[in-house]
Amino acid sequence: MNIIIADDDQNLLAMLVPYLEHEGHKIILAANGTELLKKVKETRADLIISDINMPGFDGIELYKKTRAMPEYAAAPFILWSGLEIEKGRALAGGDPKLRFLKKPFSLAVLRKAIDEVTDLPFFGDYDRPGGKPGLKI
Repeated sequence: MNIIIADDDQNLLAMLVPYLEHEGHKIILAANGTELLKKVKETRADLIISDINMPGFDGIELYKKTRAMPEYAAAPFILWSGLEIEKGRALAGGDPKLRFLKKPFSLAVLRKAIDEVTDLPFFGDYDRPGGKPGLKI
């Protein structure tokens, strides 16, 4: 799975990237929301992960801009933060393909969130507006 992560916390990334790569995922890093938006246009992301507090526009604005792209309207998304807890939880409550994690979190909590948002239907199409992502057969 191609996972794009936007976070400026190098300690967190040093823990997560090797774990996710060991799980077989390709990780693409972005330092901020602007860079992540550029990367989602260049690379097909199967999962987008972002910190809420970042330089430039924040993770919530990034989430909204990404959801406005037809090809990412239903893509799996995880937001995390140690500060913007209420905003993150409120946003996640309205989207079944979004999870919010409060920092600090364990790798087990991250794994559970990934499993929940990427529990894709067997049939589906990212490219269909409002469609559910999944395998094309």
